[in-house]
Amino acid sequence: MRIRHLRYFLVVAEELSFSRAAARVHIEPSPLSRAIKELETELGVCLFQRTRGRIQLTWAGEVFREEAHRMLTFMEGARSRVHAAARGFHGRLRIGLADSLAQPRLTRLLACCREEEPLTEVRVIEMTVKEMVNALRHDQIDAGFTVHTELSNGFVKEVVWTDRPVIAIPKNHPLLSLDQIPLQEVARHSLILCHPELCSGGYDVIRRWFSEYTLPLPSTTQYVSGHEPMMMLVAAGYGIGLGLESQITLYNHPEVIIRPVTNDVPSAATFITILDQPPSEELGRFIARAQQVGNAITV
Repeated sequence: MRIRHLRYFLVVAEELSFSRAAARVHIEPSPLSRAIKELETELGVCLFQRTRGRIQLTWAGEVFREEAHRMLTFMEGARSRVHAAARGFHGRLRIGLADSLAQPRLTRLLACCREEEPLTEVRVIEMTVKEMVNALRHDQIDAGFTVHTELSNGFVKEVVWTDRPVIAIPKNHPLLSLDQIPLQEVARHSLILCHPELCSGGYDVIRRWFSEYTLPLPSTTQYVSGHEPMMMLVAAGYGIGLGLESQITLYNHPEVIIRPVTNDVPSAATFITILDQPPSEELGRFIARAQQVGNAITV
């Protein structure tokens, strides 16, 4: 089984068209079709159902798509590790980053890792919570950061730091008459939030806040891909933004004012998540450093 055949298969599975897939991989449709046939012959199964010029994945094809992703990820990881060894690294950590958690504390943590353990390569991969869970199960990452409060069995979560909720408010908005914003007041206005799928952890936290006060999310809520477009829409007057202080304050805008939520709304914890098994020595030290960074901020 050749690596390029796996890549060809994944492109065809995505496009469901040999002509479009061939254009993407820069070969003619006929040799691409032959490569897929060779792959099916080697596996002894039919990966695609071909009817009247249309193709669809069979159930075997659906299963093989997941396995092909795993094999390519493994090969890319092996290549990366070999290259890291050639550059002098003696260890590695693969860290998943969900919920758009690019914040100063992570910067400080990664800087500590470079200073205290320079021979360990740390790779950071952005992903959704769902992708993080699958990556942990398939040994594609060693740990992941998320604010999601619920994960399935088989995982261990460690709190590394906490964050206060804040509101992003456009200039001249009536809420600016308040020093701290009650959640009941927030519920009266149009909200701009990060998307529930792209940032499911952050959405989970906000949903829980509203649920504790038996408040519905406003029907006029808009969802965006991240905090930068959130601030753009807030500045334009489309609504108010709600999120975590460390995230929203990264995207200062001259037309947006940041105000804290009242203290009765709880802080949100950021978790580092690993499989429920003893961590490696390198990962154990990484978790300890993360908690030290969190303690240094909160004390």
